[in-house]
Amino acid sequence: LSPAVRPLLDAPSQRRLKSCVNISDLRDAAKLRAHKMVFDYLDAGADDEITIRRNKDAYSQLELHYHILAGLKPPLDMSTRVLGKHCSIPFFPAPTAGSKMFHCDGEAGVARAADD
Repeated sequence: LSPAVRPLLDAPSQRRLKSCVNISDLRDAAKLRAHKMVFDYLDAGADDEITIRRNKDAYSQLELHYHILAGLKPPLDMSTRVLGKHCSIPFFPAPTAGSKMFHCDGEAGVARAADD
């Protein structure tokens, strides 16, 4: 797509993304944006789905009591070190071996997004 058209097509997705406040909201936004085959592939896990079932079971055992950033004032420094490398925010992509199926830039796009 041309640089002039892409922002127009992405505007609804960007609005949905900005309104997300939790993982469930992100999942719903992805379901609306992604092709059904792609979303179902990512959402369902792989093969017999044992890992995704175990992960959901493990997290269902946790009860979180939020006390988010209590007493802190902006600007907040979320940086940390992961495997000796500085990360400005402790989120990083997991290998998917098929990123081109999810975005036109594929693995190169993932690498650019992660390069912080």
